[in-house]
Amino acid sequence: MFHTPDTETLRLCSVLSSTAFGLVFALMRFNRPGERYCLHWSASALLYAAVLVGFDFAPGHVFFKSMLLGALAATNMLIVSGLRAFDGKPPFRWWMVLPIAGCVATHIVPATIALAHPRAALVTEVADTLSVAISALIAGAACLVGEPRETGAPGTHALAPPSRGRRLAGIAMLGYLPGYAITLVGYLWTGPGINLLALVPMLSDQLLLGVLNLGLLAMPAERAQQRLRDAALRDPLTGVWNRAGLEAHSQRLIAPGATVLAIDLDHFKQINDRHGHPAGDDVLKALARLAGAEVASLGGEFGRLGGDEFLAVLPASRAPYADACARQIHEACRRHADGLPVWTISIGFSQIEAGDADLHDALHRADSALYRAKVDGRNKVLA
Repeated sequence: MFHTPDTETLRLCSVLSSTAFGLVFALMRFNRPGERYCLHWSASALLYAAVLVGFDFAPGHVFFKSMLLGALAATNMLIVSGLRAFDGKPPFRWWMVLPIAGCVATHIVPATIALAHPRAALVTEVADTLSVAISALIAGAACLVGEPRETGAPGTHALAPPSRGRRLAGIAMLGYLPGYAITLVGYLWTGPGINLLALVPMLSDQLLLGVLNLGLLAMPAERAQQRLRDAALRDPLTGVWNRAGLEAHSQRLIAPGATVLAIDLDHFKQINDRHGHPAGDDVLKALARLAGAEVASLGGEFGRLGGDEFLAVLPASRAPYADACARQIHEACRRHADGLPVWTISIGFSQIEAGDADLHDALHRADSALYRAKVDGRNKVLA
């Protein structure tokens, strides 16, 4: 029903598709000056198109083809650098040079030996395929690694599962590997020079190139949606989870032995009356920052219930050290920021028991302990 396509036609299709995506990423960067990752992905797509065009002039030119293979690996590393820029990390790392240098070296060395050994041409094709496949593997694995996402404490991040677009891009990159494997087996079975083998990677390209770039294009929109969802679950003053956010994110921690901490700022009304509401707000933000960072370091979730009332949930793995953890959080809040009124907190804590269906029973017990701490003079930790 279909005629077998030729390599040149498939290559032209890939060139046009990659050029189109490269221009789309460039336009995104023009419209969103702060999103530098678009430049990396645009450069990757446009460089890939240029490399495919360059392969038409590569036969018989060992050095030129080795440069093209290095550039092909560079297109994959630019995807990685764009991911790092997207995550707010330094985009380039020294190890990114290794796949590029490897593609250059694995072509030049066997091709040089080919002058003296007839089977070195086979080694060259195998080495080329392996080196490019390794760079694709690195890019695919980088896409599938979790992405940093802010936790309940402002400025603290945890590794979250990759978004759908990111997973799609990673699967597309890894999807090239079977094509490389088929080509590699074909070289070992029949030897180089079989035109049909050159079709396999190009056919994979028709299927996967669009999937890869559409996955990358989806990532900014998914992040914007995630930020909107997070904003609805955060306290606007302190940036920590609000009541709804805390209930949503603490579900993973609800298990017998998990610790619930009710935290209250001592004499908050007096701080507002003596120093003004802006100073009171600054104290609340300092409490959220200090206590939230400690809770995050213990693997828990932290939020503001309202007013000067905060709540923390620590995982069941901390159950044997619940008292020590509560005192660690209490001690952290003694490190006041300069220029703020002197303030203290009281903490009441309890642990979720086997019969508790949710946080409410444990929170009631923690509130009772907090009340006793306040009656006992405040600035205390009680269970």
